[in-house]
Amino acid sequence: MTISDPIKHIEIWEGYQVVNLTQFALEVNDSTVSDQIVADFILSKQFSFDCLLDYVKAEPNKTYLRQAFYIDKIQVTDFKKTDKQGVSEFLSDFLNEPDWGDDRNDFVKLRDRYFEVYSEWENKEFYILSINWFDKEDKRVVDPESWIYTYYFLIISIDRPSNILTFTEWAYD
Repeated sequence: MTISDPIKHIEIWEGYQVVNLTQFALEVNDSTVSDQIVADFILSKQFSFDCLLDYVKAEPNKTYLRQAFYIDKIQVTDFKKTDKQGVSEFLSDFLNEPDWGDDRNDFVKLRDRYFEVYSEWENKEFYILSINWFDKEDKRVVDPESWIYTYYFLIISIDRPSNILTFTEWAYD
């Protein structure tokens, strides 16, 4: 399997909330299962560096908040595998959490922009990983990021017909 350098990178900001979207071309055999693609991707340079926010890549030695998972401890089995409907439900359920206050409107704007930018959903497989699924002491979550982020989740999709992998990191600090 080969993963290209990023072919698209978009950062969508609303206040302190961000959707960080990065796309990659894939070269895979038809027999390579999607779980293996995701497993290889999360251990790759593309994931550990190319998917970072622009300002973090520009100043890698500065102490910005980082990805909230220890990548070497995360496995593909930690992700929830789903489809278009599952992603829509996940985002809707997340939006319906009771403790949003005024920040809910910013999340709605992010979700709507995500759906605009990422509009072709039909042939994709999705993998979701949320920091909310882990205890603060879990060895897979980074401290202090795990308790600083209000929310933090990843959505990885694979479009097999187009051989495109799309990574989105959703964060609010």
